[in-house]
Amino acid sequence: MAASGSDCCSAFSDSKQIGSLLIGAFNMPKIIKFDLPIDGIRAKNIDELREHFTLEILPYFHNGLLAKWLAVRKLTTELSALQAIAASTDPAIFKDLCAVFGVEADDAVIALMFNDPTPKLSLTVAEVVKQTESADKVINLAALLPIQAGTLKLFTERTLVVDAVDLDGTDLILQSADGTLIFKSCQLATKITARYLAFGDGTVLDIRTSLQWMRCALGQTWDGKNCSGAASSYNWNAAHEAVAALNHDGGYAGYCDWRLPSIDELKTLVYCSSGQPKTWNDTGKKCEGECNRPMIDLIAFPHTPISLCWSGSPTGNSSSAWLVSFGSGSANYYNRYGNGHVRLVRGGQ
Repeated sequence: MAASGSDCCSAFSDSKQIGSLLIGAFNMPKIIKFDLPIDGIRAKNIDELREHFTLEILPYFHNGLLAKWLAVRKLTTELSALQAIAASTDPAIFKDLCAVFGVEADDAVIALMFNDPTPKLSLTVAEVVKQTESADKVINLAALLPIQAGTLKLFTERTLVVDAVDLDGTDLILQSADGTLIFKSCQLATKITARYLAFGDGTVLDIRTSLQWMRCALGQTWDGKNCSGAASSYNWNAAHEAVAALNHDGGYAGYCDWRLPSIDELKTLVYCSSGQPKTWNDTGKKCEGECNRPMIDLIAFPHTPISLCWSGSPTGNSSSAWLVSFGSGSANYYNRYGNGHVRLVRGGQ
């Protein structure tokens, strides 16, 4: 049946409104599903978020990204609980977030996280004594930390490094009275230069960068005092394969996470005895003036080859990669099929 004129106008008016609503609906922005970067991973689901729950979550709460992350996953229960948080201080907000995501944490642990009393990697026993104001030769590291008895195993992935020179018969207690583990292990190190602590396993710790380096190039052997034998030569791809094989076959000095250094990390090893352009020459430019060669601290890295040393950093050209010449101290790119030596590092990044 044909509609009357007024009905047509009414229908036309309604269709415009409906069209307007539809257009508005299609113009509404949609949130793209994204993963949440936290604790070195990108959390795809709530279980991964719980597993890697750290203070890094606070900025995501404040800027709204955490709410969006929940919304695109349709986690309505957690989203409602998140939106109901009324706390004003970060410790209180973090405690509420722990409750929202089912992460166990009490006030003592939260206080520990925010006060960050974690001893630094280069902390010496002498510094611990100073902090605890103890005249005893027994240093209880648990006394430094505001923890409750039996609450959590703290710092289980951390290693305390102390200078052997500072020990002087001191006994280290790595557990509190109730057995709560404070550090995974304790490594004794000897300060061999102003910059390097040496372990007895053929590695050194750079106290400026907190990077742990092999004292010898691949192919050489640490005999307790020096690097003996000839360093092996690799093209860039073969260098990566050699690192993977070493880690797969048991690693070195108890670690299986060795890697090629980045070019910026490798440049921190360059030592210009002339002081030009810098003593620790991380500029990538060659050392100037009269310099000892190779351009590296030979106390920390004895018998270093005066040659090219690969980094793990590619260039924008698929046929080249970055390296350092310890013959000149300079950093340059080089054909990946050319040969260079390899010194491995762990930590950092």
